[in-house]
Order: sequence, then C-alpha cells, then structure tokens
Amino acid sequence: MTSSVVEVSTAAVTARGSFIDALCVEELFVDPSYQRPTDMGRARTLAAAWDRRLAGVIEVSDRGEQQHPRYAVIDGAHRVEGARLRDPQSMVVASIHEGLSIAEEAALFDRLNRQRRRPSTWDHWRARKVSGDATVTAIEAVVSELGLRIDPGPREGNVRCTATLEKLAALGGTDLVRETLQLILSVWDLRADAYDAPIVHGVGLIQHHLRERIDPERLADTLLGVVPLALRTQAAALGDTLTGTAGVRMATTIMVLYNKNRRVLGRPVLVSARSFGGGARNARSLPLPSKTA
Repeated sequence: MTSSVVEVSTAAVTARGSFIDALCVEELFVDPSYQRPTDMGRARTLAAAWDRRLAGVIEVSDRGEQQHPRYAVIDGAHRVEGARLRDPQSMVVASIHEGLSIAEEAALFDRLNRQRRRPSTWDHWRARKVSGDATVTAIEAVVSELGLRIDPGPREGNVRCTATLEKLAALGGTDLVRETLQLILSVWDLRADAYDAPIVHGVGLIQHHLRERIDPERLADTLLGVVPLALRTQAAALGDTLTGTAGVRMATTIMVLYNKNRRVLGRPVLVSARSFGGGARNARSLPLPSKTA
C-alpha cells in the first residue's frame, strides 16, 4: 500500500506566496481537524510570563477575506492563546502563507511538528488523515465500514491502536485489518478493551501467519471463552519465558487456548514466537512501496 501524503516544501510555500506581518489575535483561529486541543494550562503559563520579544514568529494560512476569523494557525497555537488571554487585542508576528489548501496546511503542521518536537501518534495520525495519506484513508474507511471509530477516547466502539493497524496493513493490506477487526467485533462486540493494541496485533498475526492451519470456528469459539482482561493477564505472564513483541506473546497465548479448546474439536497447531516472525513481514506480506521518486 503506498502513501500519498501531501508534501509541502519550504520552496513550494514561498513560491505560492508568504510574507511576514503583525496580526491581531482576533483574526486568528485554530482548525481542530488537524490541530491538537489547546492546553489551557500551558497557555496561561505563557500569558503570565508574556514577553513579545520572545514570542517568535508563528505560522498561519490566509483563508481569504470571506473567512472570519481569517487566518488559520498552523504553528504557534499556544502562543496565540497566551497572547489572547493577556490582551484580546494583542498583536503577534506571523509568517503568512497564501494559497494553501486545508490538506496542505495539515501537511505543513505535521512537518513543522516533527522537526521541532516529537508529536504523539494521534497528532501524527490526524494530520496525515487531513492531508490525504493513502494508508490512513484506507484504514479509516475499513474501520468506519465495520461501524467502529478511530478515536483516542477509551469508549465502546473506539479503536485507538493506530500504529498496530498500520503494522497489519503493511503485513497483509487492509483485508487483514478488516478480517482482524471483524473477528474481534463478532466475539466481543464494541467493548473498548477488546481493541487494545496487543489483542488486535495478536489476532492479526494469527490470521496472517496461520490462515491455512487454523479452524476459524474454533478460533472464534476460543476467543468467546475468555475476556480481554484475562487474555492480557495470561500474555503478560509469558513475558519472562517468551521472546517477541506484545503482539507475538498475545498470539501465542491465544493459540495455547485454541489447542486446549474441547468445545470445537480439531487438530492442535503447535506454535512458538518464530511462528509469527516476531511480527515481521514474510513471503505473504505485501511488497513495500518504492522509496525512490
């Protein structure tokens, strides 16, 4: 699966038009589609010790005269809020970019944040989603199709393990993501803890590496006989004796229970950490996209 993130280079931004000017904070807003929520505690700290000389230059996008407020803050949201708390008529110095789409704003926000500090996985996901990343878009479509949501909140129906979903997509494409989530949904419905990263990863590794060797009915019945918390506890207990990632330990735990299942008869499938390649790619994995231009 290839990625089509909108890349915004400094040269491209300059070519479209950018300039420095002073803007009133009343003219500025934050687009929540790609920006993280403002930390008001941090903003109040900035306001209390405000020094315009140290505020630096923020990055904004000119959305045009028809937009009120007009300028979307790409970088510097907390400084803007700090200035606003100190004085609603405060002026800040901004590098104003013209002609950017919202997707290009999101890509620029993501690039600037990765250059200056490490964003959270969720920050990165949201920015890539808005910028049109092909992998993120495809995974979001699969999750939505199943009636689930990609959301960091610990609520029923939310899938929070975006990094794990990308690992599965790299291993077996979005079909593997769909099959994994479908099985979990059919067994545990919408309960939030069923979509924790180790469980999703473990089920996905089994689906990918043991597809021809397992009985789907027996696997589903095995999962029905245990709750997610018990699975995590048993997998954690293997940590001292089994090498591999949390996902590999989870896959091994599930297969131990699978082999003990007497409700649905079938042949046992003996496994070890190596059965799952440590979560790595194998001959059945999709080819990696070319990194050349």
